[in-house]
Amino acid sequence: MNTVESKVKNHMKHSDHIEYPDFDKMFKCIQMDELRVVDQLKERSQRGKTKVAIVLGVSVAVMATPVYAAFQYDWSDVLSHKSGIESALQAGYGQSIEQSVTAHGVTLTVHNAFVDDNRTVLLYTIKPGMETDGAEIRYDQIVLKDSEGKPIEGHYYQQWNEEQGVYQGYFETDWVMSENQSDLQFAITGVRYLQDIQEEITLDPKNTNTQKFNIQKDGIETVEVQSFQHTEDQIMIRSNVTFTDTELKEQTWARITAYDPNGNMIKETESPVYGIAGATGAYSSTQIFNEQQFKERADHFTFTYTHEKERTAGTWNVDLSLSKQQMETGAVKKEMDIPLKSLDGEARISGVVVTPTQIRLTIDHQKDNYRVPYRSYQLEVDGRVLEGYVSLEGTLNPNQTELRFEQSDSSLMDVSSVANKPITLIAKDRVDEHAGDQTSIRLTNISTQPQTVTKEYAGFLINWTYYLKDGNLYVGSSSPESTFGGINQTYFLDHGEKQYLTPLYFNDSDNKHMEVFQDFKGKNIDLYVWNYTTKEPDGELRIPLK
Repeated sequence: MNTVESKVKNHMKHSDHIEYPDFDKMFKCIQMDELRVVDQLKERSQRGKTKVAIVLGVSVAVMATPVYAAFQYDWSDVLSHKSGIESALQAGYGQSIEQSVTAHGVTLTVHNAFVDDNRTVLLYTIKPGMETDGAEIRYDQIVLKDSEGKPIEGHYYQQWNEEQGVYQGYFETDWVMSENQSDLQFAITGVRYLQDIQEEITLDPKNTNTQKFNIQKDGIETVEVQSFQHTEDQIMIRSNVTFTDTELKEQTWARITAYDPNGNMIKETESPVYGIAGATGAYSSTQIFNEQQFKERADHFTFTYTHEKERTAGTWNVDLSLSKQQMETGAVKKEMDIPLKSLDGEARISGVVVTPTQIRLTIDHQKDNYRVPYRSYQLEVDGRVLEGYVSLEGTLNPNQTELRFEQSDSSLMDVSSVANKPITLIAKDRVDEHAGDQTSIRLTNISTQPQTVTKEYAGFLINWTYYLKDGNLYVGSSSPESTFGGINQTYFLDHGEKQYLTPLYFNDSDNKHMEVFQDFKGKNIDLYVWNYTTKEPDGELRIPLK
């Protein structure tokens, strides 16, 4: 699995307790190869209620048989962003499994399975072998293997059920069975019990210089904290962490936590971003706070990170014999050749697959890894609107993109009737990416005093703010024009070779962008734009699928 993609998938959140991931920010970070983890928690204190795990691999199947045993649990929260599976469960679809294995005090139970020609999904529970207080658990490996023992790529998500003392989860993959009968094995290896560690730090919220704190425990060496003026009333806190344990670096969420005099946590005003790799490979997190609250109300601060508390060694295997036979007529597939208008023939809808749980559209495009320039996707099916997303797993073909839409109404599960109903693809919120040109932006008289220059670029007025801090050059860009999406990244030329600045912050909702040039020695610099975006918030594309 691609390293960057796997790390994105590892930390997807789907619960109503947590904001849905900013997939667009993920894609931008993937393009820059900078993203390690994007994790958008509303409250870290809710981690005991809502848990996420690591993406590895899975597969399962569906038969139109009763699944009464699964109803001893309420799956609505776990499946809150998988309405097709939830509707199928309520409608009586799915193969009842109800197989368990217990070892070392831990019980793994596979309750039921769903398969169609779009995906396979498994519902499971884990009863831990020790008290967890609802804290997060992960696994050394969680995987479904085919009859030859080959892992099948997929992802999982789970939540703590306090009432019944189990972790409920689903395991999902885009893999589907090619034959009517399959013998598979679902397994977990090593149960890891996690906790949040908080180390008190003597952070001065009014000090704009870099503040360094020695942690020297649990594989963490130091943390450096920097503050930047983000907006007129917001402050950006950047924490750079150095590790002695590379495994911890790959899996932790490290951040600064601020508390008021009453011990209440001061919340971020925007979703934080954890684990971006810095210029030297350091782990960096970015948090945005209300400046007055952070500087005036904050009473004490901690450096908070996720750490393994205990683990239970062992392997838990459940052998599954799954059948696809009764779902043979549960899908409608159609080849298409519909151009996506206004994209100059670069992309065409080539096919649709309708199943009881999901509708999948395949888009062919000439360019490798082409990104269809819309942020929101819907399908209107006979007057009902299904929300969609770009699949991060999907096809391995770089010239194809898959859009997936969750079935949200049991009445739409009669796929033969859906195929005869009017279906319209709706794409909204257009954002186009553009390569930069050879126009340079010259920054002069660089010093510790912030300076702002306004220059026209590609027909837009861009404000460039730059200054030195701790020997590093910081460059921010923004535009007063609402149709400008933002600068993606800049570079300078060193003997004709492109040298890229390291992105620190990007938010295309306000087109702000900040970068850093480590150990800058000069007084002037000529920067070039590598990539930028333009926006059409009201841009909408409607394509009838005939």
